[in-house]
Amino acid sequence: MSVIFSWVMDLKDSPKKSGALYAVLVWMIVNVVFYALELTVFNDAADLNNSIMLVLWVVSTLGVVLMKKWGAALAAFTLTYAFAFNVFNVIYYQIYLLNGISATINAVAAAYLFKTMFENKYR
Repeated sequence: MSVIFSWVMDLKDSPKKSGALYAVLVWMIVNVVFYALELTVFNDAADLNNSIMLVLWVVSTLGVVLMKKWGAALAAFTLTYAFAFNVFNVIYYQIYLLNGISATINAVAAAYLFKTMFENKYR
């Protein structure tokens, strides 16, 4: 109970979020929903990468919502990992459209998070 209370207090005291950060959060939530659907509806639970990515997306999204340094760092790592995975799909499987768009968004979002981390916008 005290953990939940401390998270609520952290949300109240967190620094202001910019519009770009909200856009990154929306993109991260879209990825959480996509990987949850991939594991359940599309029944691709045998692929361990999907389970790992779902956990990374959920934890890093929570960390960015709380405006924690570890959350921004984990989110930047997750976005970079997803970017690399999308580029692999573009090169190896030649699936251009969705993976190309996703790779571009992941690269821009990761660059933005790195920029805000170096500007010390997180607690």
